[in-house]
Amino acid sequence: MNTPKILNNIDRESICYLQSSINYTLLFLQDGKSVISAYNMKVFEELFKHDNFVKINRSKIVNVDFIQRTLIDDKTHVILLLNGDRIAISRRRLNGLKENYPAIF
Repeated sequence: MNTPKILNNIDRESICYLQSSINYTLLFLQDGKSVISAYNMKVFEELFKHDNFVKINRSKIVNVDFIQRTLIDDKTHVILLLNGDRIAISRRRLNGLKENYPAIF
């Protein structure tokens, strides 16, 4: 599999989360910047599957190091990141997250 060239310029540890946008992927960085890649989410999901990243819903992959805690907001579980962003956890991925990362709950 080809590695996206954008990862040559970005340190993986500085990526807070990735967001799917049709056939593109937005990478949100620790310094508040965002970068767009022409590769789709599936490519990044394969590249980061052995790193400290977890898919929490259909369109987002989060770096576990940036998770502050989880909250319950109107019956929906939400991840609060260190930069203040809130990302909803899908119902289907919730149990897997609780088993693999109990410290954030």
